[in-house]
Amino acid sequence: MAIPMTTLRRAPNGDWFARKGIPKDVRESYKAAYGVSQEERFRRPASMPLGRAKQELRDWDASVTARIEALRAKANGHGQSLTHREAVGLVGQWYSWFVKKHEEEPGPALGWEMMSDELEGVYSQFGVSQEEMDDPDWEPSPAIQRHLRAMLSSFAEVPRFLGLNNITLTEEATALFLDTLHDEFLTALDTLRRRSERDYTPDRTPERFPAYEPKRISGLTVWSAFEAWVKERKPGNATVNRWRAVFLDLQRHWGERDIASITEEDARAWKDTLVTESRSAQVAKDVWLRAAGIVFGWAKDNKKITANPFDGVTIAVPKASPKLREREFNDDEWPIILKATLNPPAPRMNRFKAAARRWVPWLCAYTGARPGEMTQLRAEDVRQDKSGFYFLRITPEAGTVKGGVAREVPLHPHIIEQGFLDYVQSVGSGPLFYDPNGARTERHDPTNPTRAPWIIARNKLAEWVRDLGVTDPNISPSHAWRHTFKRRAARAGIEKRIRWAICGHSSKEVGDEYERPTLQDMAVELNKFPRFELDCR
Repeated sequence: MAIPMTTLRRAPNGDWFARKGIPKDVRESYKAAYGVSQEERFRRPASMPLGRAKQELRDWDASVTARIEALRAKANGHGQSLTHREAVGLVGQWYSWFVKKHEEEPGPALGWEMMSDELEGVYSQFGVSQEEMDDPDWEPSPAIQRHLRAMLSSFAEVPRFLGLNNITLTEEATALFLDTLHDEFLTALDTLRRRSERDYTPDRTPERFPAYEPKRISGLTVWSAFEAWVKERKPGNATVNRWRAVFLDLQRHWGERDIASITEEDARAWKDTLVTESRSAQVAKDVWLRAAGIVFGWAKDNKKITANPFDGVTIAVPKASPKLREREFNDDEWPIILKATLNPPAPRMNRFKAAARRWVPWLCAYTGARPGEMTQLRAEDVRQDKSGFYFLRITPEAGTVKGGVAREVPLHPHIIEQGFLDYVQSVGSGPLFYDPNGARTERHDPTNPTRAPWIIARNKLAEWVRDLGVTDPNISPSHAWRHTFKRRAARAGIEKRIRWAICGHSSKEVGDEYERPTLQDMAVELNKFPRFELDCR
């Protein structure tokens, strides 16, 4: 059962405000533990900056969600147990986290003293004298224990700490952790009181805690999580191949650690390694962080972890570089490519590779299609309409199409005049621009799929174009045909809905769906498109 993220709003008086409903299945136990059953409420003063309010909302939301997930885990008998040593080690981890969180801005010392007094005052509230507490055989009653544990959980921000560290404890382990925490919490309060009084002498307390080694409770490493995600979601090969590098890097970074032990701090530390000389902040954010966040989000949705450590983790992207030129070809660039298509191929060149160089640039130039959509074409995808004109069927049956939607595009007469249909007829059936019987590397690993032959053909074509001399890094010499087509079509007076339909762009306007042009409409309009005339002297 998913727990939706809350929405930040302005209250009538201007304060930042949000609500989070408590799911029905944990309301009774939530009320027993935290005093409310229907909803938790978040409120911050109107003067707080938006960015700060959003950050505090995320922290608050994560804390409430962690409480809910922990209660569910206990109800279902899930969660990890703790030995005495593990409890002490986990308290040590909490101690360092809590002190570090507050010592930069500790506030007045009185606040920490009052919290300590309130905790110690529980015993007097229950009528326990100091003499009784000094008796080595004395033990607090169950009622006192419940009260102390609830107060400690709130004061020490235990749900937030456990949520950030993806730790879900059994009921017995929670009790042991809170009982172990009691004295160390008073020590932490004393440390923060000293910080409030400008005493920042080194704190030796963390040195006496044993290291806490999180247990493997999800059963997944980052790599096996990626494998499981690929198996279930079945993404496209291009996505798998691109994300593979991300998870290989994560595997090097975290090894065989269980993903349930990976914290937000761990995620941020990895994030800080991503921007390099060869990897921009934009790529690190849009590809690397996004890939990690999606797979860990899948693990959370499948109850493998209680929180996604990548939630809220991002990378600041610098202001975009100045735009130095348009993304279409200049008039001195496209002739270089189209002239080269007319050169005879090398004697030993594969006929499919030669055909790709001869025809794909012209097809892109007159259709605005993506290069990969053309290199995957089959002879049976070139068809004749009943009214006489020829057209291409661009379909995911032949490879991949962005959005997974097939479309039909008329062929410009200039391509037909050059003999393209003769080449299609010579092939008969099957791929036009790669050898269907060529040697293939067989792989059965879903996380390392074989690169499709039409992708290899597309990439080799791009290398060839760069070698021709179209080297400006501010354009993509393959994708630039798309921009060139749309701009030339606009200048030729071809209406927008026709241009978008030919290129396979979709409109966000619902009404445009009712005005989709027919193939015949596109064929008529394409006759307006100016020819790419070459001076071959």
